[in-house]
Amino acid sequence: MNSQNLQISEWPIPQASPSYSKNLFKRTSENKIFPTNTSTTNVNQNEKSLSQNTFITNQTFFPIVLGVLLGTLTSGLVLSVVTTVWLTSSTQTSTTTVSTIAGTSITRNVSFSFIKISYKQCKTFSQKWTITGTLNNARYYHTASVLTNGQVLITGGQSINGNLSSAELYDSSTGMWTATGSMNYARYYHTASLLTNGKILVTGGLGSSGILSSAELYTSSTAAWTVTGSMNYTRYYHTASVLTNGTVLVTGGQIGGTFTHSTELYNPSTGSWTTGNNMIYARGYHTACVLTNGKVLVIGGYTGSNGYMTSTELYDPSTGVWTTNGTLNYGRRYHTTSLLNNGQVLVTGGQSTNGYLNSAELYDPSTGIWTVTGNMNYVRYYHTATLLTNGKVLVTGGLSNSSSYLNTAELYDSSTGTWTITVSMNYSRYYHTASLLTNGNVLVTGGYVTSGNYLNISELYQP
Repeated sequence: MNSQNLQISEWPIPQASPSYSKNLFKRTSENKIFPTNTSTTNVNQNEKSLSQNTFITNQTFFPIVLGVLLGTLTSGLVLSVVTTVWLTSSTQTSTTTVSTIAGTSITRNVSFSFIKISYKQCKTFSQKWTITGTLNNARYYHTASVLTNGQVLITGGQSINGNLSSAELYDSSTGMWTATGSMNYARYYHTASLLTNGKILVTGGLGSSGILSSAELYTSSTAAWTVTGSMNYTRYYHTASVLTNGTVLVTGGQIGGTFTHSTELYNPSTGSWTTGNNMIYARGYHTACVLTNGKVLVIGGYTGSNGYMTSTELYDPSTGVWTTNGTLNYGRRYHTTSLLNNGQVLVTGGQSTNGYLNSAELYDPSTGIWTVTGNMNYVRYYHTATLLTNGKVLVTGGLSNSSSYLNTAELYDSSTGTWTITVSMNYSRYYHTASLLTNGNVLVTGGYVTSGNYLNISELYQP
């Protein structure tokens, strides 16, 4: 009885995995039994058939299999994965022996070519930044407010020509900026608040004549500004918070070379200001957040001689009383504050005694306690933080030291307490603004890049 051992190649297709490297070649042995009357001719015929099969395996199947493999790999990719493929060829020799009835044998060495595919999956971003309309005036230290009609109003700031009174409107449906009515006073380091009646209230700041106490209202239906009652105190680097009853609470800030603990309340129905109870601590460069229970939380800041503040205070509109409430783990100014969907408050970055911060902290209103959460990937101050429609917080730009301007952006996930880097902006910037549009995109506007360079470029982040 004659026997022949055949080496047959198989081409398994791998399943995608984060890291994969495998020889796409496998040999299996198959024993074939020839009848006892097999002649030399038959042996030669079988040998010829073997040669033909070998030729088909290596020549015809190779491009077919290669196409199937690459097609399978690429079709299984998602947008967030880039697969890099390296092809290397190898040759493996196997021996085929045919034994004849006469006891002689024919030995053939058959070379099989195979490929080795290695690929790595590299994370890319489904999010993106795109350049949108250009401001008519490059600016920083300005404010941005989303109006009830979905447009974004930019007011004041500084530019190469000095302090600005101009204002501009962004239309997300066209991606265009148009000039609207100018404020009565040029100003920067001011505040802008959307009132319950749809108007924008601008207060204080620094102007050509110094520190301002003036306030004015923008009406979108007429594109005009009107002067309203002035605050009782001049101030800049203060905060303004719209309370649930529609009044506006202004706190702290800087008055000349000193910081104040004074507060004021604006009544939109009368256009007048009344003095409120003083905060417990004087402060400027702080932040303020209206909690879900209607109370106002004032956070951190700077007091000059007392340095960077860790104290936080709580204002109760029903009583007008301030109480100390929790202490930050790190004193900070130039930080951001965001009210999360779960009612907690997220504070990020800023400047402290020991330099610039990448730390973040969470305030729990139910306990009044601050706890440290995950650190950002970059230290930053003069940055922005925006609560997205998916509940994550987008942080953009800022300074990482006195001369490093950032275009980086990262996302905070409150469910995990972690930060992940997202795609970077097209331009580095700080002292810019970021606004959540009604379509869920984020509009970043203006800012400062290097000495004397102000931006008129706006970008859109698409989550």
